[in-house]
Order: sequence, then C-alpha cells, then structure tokens
Amino acid sequence: MSKVTAKYQVTIPVKVRKEMSIIPGTEVDIQREGQKYVLIVNPIERIRKKWRGRFKGRPTTMEYMDEVRGKVN
Repeated sequence: MSKVTAKYQVTIPVKVRKEMSIIPGTEVDIQREGQKYVLIVNPIERIRKKWRGRFKGRPTTMEYMDEVRGKVN
C-alpha cells in the first residue's frame, strides 16, 4: 500500500513500475472509471492510437493553411 506525502505525491510500488515499464520521465494519467481510478501509462500514445488514420485522404494542416492564405514561397 502507498502513502500520500505532504506534497500529495504517491510512490508507485516496484512491482507495478516494472510491469508497466515506468521509469523517471514516463508520462502517466489518472482517470476515473466507475468507482475506481486507473493509472494510464503514456496517455499521449493512447490518444494518438485512437485518432490515427481518421484524417487520411484529407489535406494536412500545412496544405490547408496554404489553400486558405495562398501559397507563400
């Protein structure tokens, strides 16, 4: 069991860190799922996977900006 420090920090147990490949600098998020809170490792990658491929065949942001503003050389 972990304890909350005076700075509201929690230590992740060694077993969990090893299983989830958590090292210093790893980005994590905590989300509520029903009555539980879940630790999500690398939440940015999860978002990327969710949206990957959704905009295929559409212009990129730069192509869209060139179209709207006119091509700048």
